[in-house]
Amino acid sequence: MKILLLNIWQDFPFNRNLLNDEEHEIWHVCDPNGLRYVRNYVSEDEVSGITLPTGEDPRELLMALQSVYREFPFERVVALDERTVLPAAYIRDVFNIPGPRVAEVEPFRNKRTMKEILAKKGIRVIRDLDPSTFESGAFTPCVIKKIDGTASGGVHLCPTLADYEKHRGDLAHGSLFEEFVEGDIFHVDGAFKATGIVSMPHAYISTCYHHYVLGQPVGSVGMEESPLKQRLNQFAHEVIAALPLREGIFHMEIIRTADDELIFLEVACRIGGGEVYRNFADVYNFNLLEFSIQSQLGLDPPLRELRQDTIAGWLMINNVDHVPGIFTGVHCDPLALDNCMYSMWQPRIGRKYESREQGFVKFSLRGKTSSEVSTSILELMDKIKLNSVPLPDAEKLT
Repeated sequence: MKILLLNIWQDFPFNRNLLNDEEHEIWHVCDPNGLRYVRNYVSEDEVSGITLPTGEDPRELLMALQSVYREFPFERVVALDERTVLPAAYIRDVFNIPGPRVAEVEPFRNKRTMKEILAKKGIRVIRDLDPSTFESGAFTPCVIKKIDGTASGGVHLCPTLADYEKHRGDLAHGSLFEEFVEGDIFHVDGAFKATGIVSMPHAYISTCYHHYVLGQPVGSVGMEESPLKQRLNQFAHEVIAALPLREGIFHMEIIRTADDELIFLEVACRIGGGEVYRNFADVYNFNLLEFSIQSQLGLDPPLRELRQDTIAGWLMINNVDHVPGIFTGVHCDPLALDNCMYSMWQPRIGRKYESREQGFVKFSLRGKTSSEVSTSILELMDKIKLNSVPLPDAEKLT
């Protein structure tokens, strides 16, 4: 099969159990670093690929692919991350390739569209605010948010009028203007097709906003059987049923207020960040990435019941001292013998990074109870230190 692979992850396409370059012909569309990593696994003369455009306009990529298609008439398009799922759908539309089309994928990418669809189905979503109400002098905490941001990019929490004034210019460029809802945040991840849906809720420890914007650790712990877990799963299933895509994977975020109300925050048709992939593959016995790839290839992947007797968790830490800087390793004070961390990923020693989000370490955990995993995450937060040195002025990234 001739496959066009859109991917910004440097470390994925080379797991041949998921997408075998000996079984398929693959044309890679990724950033320059991605192509360099591909060449670590495939000989130079076997690599075909182009650099992913940096702009948001899909027409830039579609124009580049016109000549690619004449040389390589791809039969399927595979996208792995939030930045590429919608461009992949545009490509399928333009070149008449089977798989999810723009009308199905766009409601999983455009936060305004997804809210409009779900609100009409009676699902509680974050309410939009009217900027004119602030002109009278009344102010309530609010959120200004890009309609297609990822990892809290373009999200501005505005607890004061001064914060609002600082970011109100984004509204003229299409950003959402929303109420601020206080509460606990959960993420629910899973897979779905016409025959059913499987999902697993996790409770955040801190939030992605704190991690990517404020440079603090963020963790997540799976939930034991409880009425709340059942409610979160049911809520997620209702959201997926209301949206147009009929097969794929999803990462959804839900707020639970102090009044015990569940409110939809956002959803994406891609694998969750952090160590969600490893949690599912290692602990819950379901490979979300494999399901997603097989689905996009039209291979009718099976839904598999998730393992329920073990709790998974993950943690990302990015508390480097120097931004921009150079990563020099991890320091950890002695951990308790029963700490349930079993896997760690860290950047290459000596890696240069420009922003804090580029210098993080990830941990995977598993245990018998949510309390056990939570305790282990909090211990890691307390005892892990990321070492760094400042990037010399002459080498600062541009």
